Amino acid sequence: MFDFFTKGRKLKLGEEKREPRADAFPTYELLKEVTIIDIRDEEEVEEYGKMPNSIHIPFHSGFTEELMKLDKNTKYGIMDLRGVYIQEALEIAKKVGLNAVELRGGFFYLTEVMNLKPIKEEK
Repeated sequence: MFDFFTKGRKLKLGEEKREPRADAFPTYELLKEVTIIDIRDEEEVEEYGKMPNSIHIPFHSGFTEELMKLDKNTKYGIMDLRGVYIQEALEIAKKVGLNAVELRGGFFYLTEVMNLKPIKEEK
């Protein structure tokens, strides 16, 4: 059996009690409550499509200013391609006063695990 040291005492594997993460993977119920802020690059949106009920605000210069224009009474879910930049974008959203949550796992979690269908724009 593996033993881990925690603050001077041994902790056996499975002994540790953890609270569930507040930012757990999204649920269908959560997606009904939020407007998705899609922070992917334009090329990623063109290649993979966009999610219904989403607004596209790429995570680059000008991101904070664009967030400041959004309705503070709306609940938002932050989404990128794979969940890499969500945490940083979420911190910015909260600093500007938005009610925002992380859509952990990003676009690929929503499409591959939850089987949501993106909308592809016709050219």
